[in-house]
Amino acid sequence: MTPLVSVIMPAFNTERWIRQAIESVLNQTLTDVEVLVVDDGSTDNTVDVVRGIRDERVRLFCQPRNCGVSAARNRALDEARGRWVAILDSDDWFARRDRLASLVALGEEHNADMVADDLYLVEDDKDYAWTTMLFEKKLRFEKPKWVDLLTFVQYDLGPIKPLIRVDFVRRHALRYNEKFAFH
Repeated sequence: MTPLVSVIMPAFNTERWIRQAIESVLNQTLTDVEVLVVDDGSTDNTVDVVRGIRDERVRLFCQPRNCGVSAARNRALDEARGRWVAILDSDDWFARRDRLASLVALGEEHNADMVADDLYLVEDDKDYAWTTMLFEKKLRFEKPKWVDLLTFVQYDLGPIKPLIRVDFVRRHALRYNEKFAFH
């Protein structure tokens, strides 16, 4: 199976949230996906929760010890079989069922190597958003817009979880720096 989108999901002690994260991918309107969960040495029941999800689109990889989120993401990038890769942390979820379909369509329409959208901000122990990241940063886009590096840095858009062409990642040997802790 060669999926259209590989969703990479690093996991460390997220038994409480990971089922919702995985199901938010499996319930997307775009069903041609794989979920690559890389357990990063969890000491809770994260691995058991993932193994309990009976869907061939979910692939589990276990790190022998906690190596950090960057190492887990790099492992998932190595295992990705899709044309596109999306990032989803195991304590987050895709709130919109058409998120992947919309981003893939936008990326294909504009022949982009990377596309991204807004993030809903949710407080701990809540299941609804109180605002979005772009709204908080006072950025308003009525339609898709190219964002240059200066704007990206100026507005601290680093938390955005983009959709990236896998061949772009591999062609440029893009990797997460394992010396830094990313969240």
